[in-house]
Amino acid sequence: MKALALKYRPETFDDVVEQKAIRQILQEQVATKTHKHAYLFTGGAGTGKTTCARILANEINAGKGKPIEIDAASNNGVDDVREIINDAKFKALDSEYKVYILDECHMFSTGAWNAMLKLIEEPPAKTIFIFCTTDPQKIPATILSRVQRYDFQRITYGAILERLCYIAEQEGVEYEKSALEYIAKLAEGGMRDAITMLDKCLSFSKDALTLKDVVEALGTVDYDAMFEILGFLLGRRTAPLLTKIDTIHKSGVDLKQFMKQFGWFVLDVCKYQKLGNFAYLQIPETYEGQMKQLMEFQEDNLLEMLRKVLEVNNLIRWEANAKALIEASFILHCEGVGG
Repeated sequence: MKALALKYRPETFDDVVEQKAIRQILQEQVATKTHKHAYLFTGGAGTGKTTCARILANEINAGKGKPIEIDAASNNGVDDVREIINDAKFKALDSEYKVYILDECHMFSTGAWNAMLKLIEEPPAKTIFIFCTTDPQKIPATILSRVQRYDFQRITYGAILERLCYIAEQEGVEYEKSALEYIAKLAEGGMRDAITMLDKCLSFSKDALTLKDVVEALGTVDYDAMFEILGFLLGRRTAPLLTKIDTIHKSGVDLKQFMKQFGWFVLDVCKYQKLGNFAYLQIPETYEGQMKQLMEFQEDNLLEMLRKVLEVNNLIRWEANAKALIEASFILHCEGVGG
């Protein structure tokens, strides 16, 4: 079965979610035949860079031929660029323009960029280069000054949620809106990541998708457990805290990953304490009752807990036996030793 990220990949600029200014400019260039010979598309993962590069190539060539896609992460040396230079000398056989899409171009070596510079300065006729990267600061200034740059913004939470709802409905899946809201928040602005997570969750629960299904399918610790653990820590209740950590460990959860998620969770609690709403949190609104219970604790207690969790995460980063260090740190905290 075709992956949802491929099945629902945009095929025209009108299908692309957000990036309105970029879409309008590129569409105008295609319509007026004023497109450039070299572009740089930058932005976070899953924001539409490579998709828009493919669409641009397709529209420039009126649907004929296919762009030549090169993964710079594995083809990043001088010899690789020389192959591109030699290939670019020959006219495209099945389209008017020969379009190269160079993904993860920040991985090119210094020598490779030096070789590429000459090609961009004096490009062969009817040849277009589209560079895509998540790390534009690594692109040499000599290259930046010779390409037309477009910065792709992270997709908004609302747009991701709308797209997830559309896909779920097209797939004939019943769902709790809170389940898709949670996925949209976890994606942090990456549409592809959101759709990939939805695909994984639908493999876990085909007919009706609940928030509980999503949490379980994505391997995240249940929010009920998160609230419970934070309550134990704030209340300095050592015994139930240790029991809960042991239960999570025995269930097969990676405790390092758990602590990373718990750090995000405590950060969200602190943000809620400051902002008073869920708009900027990953935690779903369905947990408003538990959140308000935590607000009974003083702000200083919550901030101290955030500091403590960050400290524990740094402590266990390279430790093989993370469980022992987590338990030791939390025992010392709960018993009031060393803060």
